[in-house]
Amino acid sequence: MNKSYKFFVGLTILILVVVLFLKQNTIFRKTNSPLNLILWVWERPENLYFMKNESVTYAYLAGTATKTDDNLVLYSRQQPLRIPDGSTTIATVRIEDRTREATFEESDIETITNFIVKSCTVNLKNISCQIDFDATQSQIEFYKKLILSVRKKLPTDIKLSITSLVSWCTNNSSWFDNLPINEVVPMFFRLGKDSNLYWKKIENGKLNLNHTCQKSIGISTDERLPDKSYLTGKNIYIFNHQYWDKSNWDIIKSEIEKVLNEN
Repeated sequence: MNKSYKFFVGLTILILVVVLFLKQNTIFRKTNSPLNLILWVWERPENLYFMKNESVTYAYLAGTATKTDDNLVLYSRQQPLRIPDGSTTIATVRIEDRTREATFEESDIETITNFIVKSCTVNLKNISCQIDFDATQSQIEFYKKLILSVRKKLPTDIKLSITSLVSWCTNNSSWFDNLPINEVVPMFFRLGKDSNLYWKKIENGKLNLNHTCQKSIGISTDERLPDKSYLTGKNIYIFNHQYWDKSNWDIIKSEIEKVLNEN
């Protein structure tokens, strides 16, 4: 009886050890769970059917609003876009300033708002509406009013996202902190004249982003990637200055996975 009891206790302990080991392994494997990748698909003919077995979201350029000295030019996407059936999509609207003397005016807010809302709702499957506007300091107040106007007219079930200059995200608070937006995407590419300064901070893990900019990140296929601390657990938007194809997709996906798996 005593030997049987000891055997039973030993077997129970062994089973518990095995269970704990498997549980730890399962928790570890969760770090290699599917990535939340979003492909920016810009204004060019794109056929992304080769991505049919990939779990990604497509943020396609739906339209562009361009301010010139003469007028405000609005045009919807001109180039054909083919994406796998049943894909999750985000409509992105680009705002450009091509003026030399003119500026955005209050009267432009309603016009651009209507254009953005129409561009984001023409496809009923869009889950989010994204505004891409590299506003200058003097345009921030205009941009704030535009965001409020878009959110007011956008259906409540569609999220509102904006892209962001990294400089907007490096202060403890930013101009968009209290605005009704669901996502801010700091773009870790095309960093301009302060590029070397930013990358030095990024490489040392010292580029601190405020809380509003912690959910997502934007990267580019033709620039270096930040380390895993800036990618882990984020919505990773990927910009490609060329046409998307299987080759450049495989390369950037592999590079992201490599960074995330570094010790």
